[in-house]
Amino acid sequence: MNTIMKEMIDIAKEAGIRIKNDRDFSVSEKTDAANIVTTMDTQIQNFILGRLEQLLPEAKVIAEEDNVHSFDNGYVWIVDPIDGTTNYAYDCKHSCISIALLNENDGYIGVVYNPYLDELFYAKKGEGSFLNGKPLNVTDCSMNESLVIMGTAPYRKDKADYTFEIAKRLFVNGRDIRRSGSAVLDLCYVACGRYDAFFEADLAVWDRAAAALIISEAGGIVEAIEPDVWNYERSIGVIAGNKNNIKDLKALVKP
Repeated sequence: MNTIMKEMIDIAKEAGIRIKNDRDFSVSEKTDAANIVTTMDTQIQNFILGRLEQLLPEAKVIAEEDNVHSFDNGYVWIVDPIDGTTNYAYDCKHSCISIALLNENDGYIGVVYNPYLDELFYAKKGEGSFLNGKPLNVTDCSMNESLVIMGTAPYRKDKADYTFEIAKRLFVNGRDIRRSGSAVLDLCYVACGRYDAFFEADLAVWDRAAAALIISEAGGIVEAIEPDVWNYERSIGVIAGNKNNIKDLKALVKP
């Protein structure tokens, strides 16, 4: 598995360098103006899946730009070819590649690469998480001291009232709030202590599979927002934090 993780890292870096350097793409809407896809998303996904298939031919695949999301209790690849597609389309330079490998319905290896800062986040279950080779640890601050990064669930605008009600609660009861446009990087930044907590009302599996393992291996806590239950087969509400703020965070996001 160490060989597989090394190959995952090489694949993520090669894909990341391509999105950083190649701005030749077109944009289309998947469901509405908030939910876009670029031709680069598709090209990068095809590249990643082609390489992953050679590593574990028996593994199933869940990938964002793929209409067939296969899942079982064996090995499963979960791929987001470009997390932060809107950022990428607008050249905001805050996007990443996310690749996770599940085994027995649990995170086993997670790799996230941000080519703009040349930052590689990775974790293997039971062996800790790292940023460019340095071990990661979440912060230990309480909720009132927490800088919270959040997503607005832009593909679920029916949840807007709830999302922005919670945003106010987090703003009032924490240090401050931020919003970046890349949930994967948001979660990784909690893992490395750049933020103290995370909230989003609806998060797809490819936006959290790799980063959730990275947070957990950094000593953090990632949970589904009740009444959702943590799983990798559908979108759920998600919070993340540390042992000192997670209880209060959970209370604040309660619908």
